[in-house]
Parts: sequence; C-alpha cells; structure tokens
Amino acid sequence: MKRTATLIRPWEKGKSGMTAMELALVLPLLFVLTMGLIEMGNICYSWLTLQRAAQEGARFASTGQGYEEGTRLTQIEEKTGVMLSVLNNGSKSITIRSWPDLAAGGEGVEGNAGEPCQIVEVMVRYDYTPFTPLIAQALPSTITLLGSDRKVNEPWYPCDIP
Repeated sequence: MKRTATLIRPWEKGKSGMTAMELALVLPLLFVLTMGLIEMGNICYSWLTLQRAAQEGARFASTGQGYEEGTRLTQIEEKTGVMLSVLNNGSKSITIRSWPDLAAGGEGVEGNAGEPCQIVEVMVRYDYTPFTPLIAQALPSTITLLGSDRKVNEPWYPCDIP
C-alpha cells in the first residue's frame, strides 16, 4: 500500500478560510437579490392580471349583454372580478365609465357602461402589499397598480354615429 503525502505550499497557507469568507460576504447579497426578484415578479404578475381583467371586462361590456334586463353593470363587475380572484393580498376596486362620443373627451360618466356605439372603459385598481421579508421594508407599505381598457360598444340596436 502506497501512502501519498499532501504537500502544503507556502503560498497556499491561509487560503482555506478565504473561501468561507467570500461565501459569507456574497451569500447575503444573493439572498437579497433573490428576494427582490421574487417580489418584482409578483408585482409584474399582479399588474398583468389587472390588465387582463380589465380587457375581459371591457370586452364583455362592449357586447351589451344584460342591457335589456338592467343587470349589465353587475355582470361586467362579476366578469372582471372572476379574473381578479387570484389576487388576494390587497384591496381591489372596479370602475366602469362611458363617453357619449368616440372622442372620449373629459371624465366620462362613471357607473355607466354606455349605449351602442359609445366608448366604455373598465378600470381596475389594486393596492398591492409587498410580502418578502427584507424587500418589504425597502418598499412602500402599499403599491397602487392600475389596469384599464376601452372598447367601442357593439351596435346591439341601430345607433347614430355623428
């Protein structure tokens, strides 16, 4: 049986602790970066969900469903709310408004989904609350995210276009 001796070269003395020191310096930075990526990814997911919910609500609103029964606003809010159900750590609000002409000037009429050939807008507001340990302390306590979409209502009965 042949034994081999490990030679320690003079310039390598003391390098065994250097790796541990480098790891101790770099590991907290990597942890903070990872938590930041998770938080930013969740913020982007929430914003994209808002955009998609507003698009679905505006698309449904433009069809005029529920117009005859007088339940149109409720149905639009329900359709939009279904998409928002995956967001659960903040407050949500849905605003529906319309404009009487295609110029969409001014504030519009809030709480009204409009008549045929008018513009309808569905806007969703979400107060996002950060959740990761270190990053939440660096960010505001709530971040307001907005999503909106406008569509022209279909002519479910003949309409006059100026």
